[in-house]
Amino acid sequence: MADFPKNITSDFQPQIFSPAEDEIFDLISTSLPLYDEIYLLLLSKEISPLYSRVEKSVATLHGRANLHLIDSQNTSAGLGLLVQYAAALIAKGLPADEVERSLRLMVTHIYTIFCTPSLSYLHNAGILDVGQAAVGDMMGLFPLFVLEEGKVNPLQKVKNLRSVMEYFIEFVDEFDDLAHIALIQPTTPMQSETKIIHQHVSEFFEETTYTEHSINAFTASLLGPRGFGMAVMENPA
Repeated sequence: MADFPKNITSDFQPQIFSPAEDEIFDLISTSLPLYDEIYLLLLSKEISPLYSRVEKSVATLHGRANLHLIDSQNTSAGLGLLVQYAAALIAKGLPADEVERSLRLMVTHIYTIFCTPSLSYLHNAGILDVGQAAVGDMMGLFPLFVLEEGKVNPLQKVKNLRSVMEYFIEFVDEFDDLAHIALIQPTTPMQSETKIIHQHVSEFFEETTYTEHSINAFTASLLGPRGFGMAVMENPA
């Protein structure tokens, strides 16, 4: 990802490939005899075709294991938080139907915002049209986006990185009881710029887990190498 250019060019247009349907079928079918319950927590179906492909396989598979297919309506750290929550529920020995119910409820309590100065990547991913991307890149602003029901929706544009950090802090402050705050760093981490966020969390969210993560390849292909974001998860009721 360090080789990703700042903006999409004719020589560099990343494409995201999901596993083929037969590969998915084989993977799940070979797991069926080994487990009683299998939980499939997937990227938002609004930004990845993987969910629909897995859904087709699940509809035709039958075996020992019960399959629980869940659209996380999220990606990156947001999906990771849901997976961690699933592992915690399973470790408690809860019944499978209660685990699934709790996971579906938690999907609506994980929130993710992103910022990218490279809108050509969002255009390449089919999220923005070419006019929106071109104008946004020319203005040199920092557009903010939020994941709502799995869709990438625009929030607003700010002038500089400091304003982005201030917005992230305002975003966090909207919540009263957070279990986890996960900051997604770009390929070149912004340690000095994000320090203000860590300090704010330490002061006002003492009981909340705070972690930082490098942007993964999938998210970088959507936002570009300079993209970054934040995912927060509320404590279960």
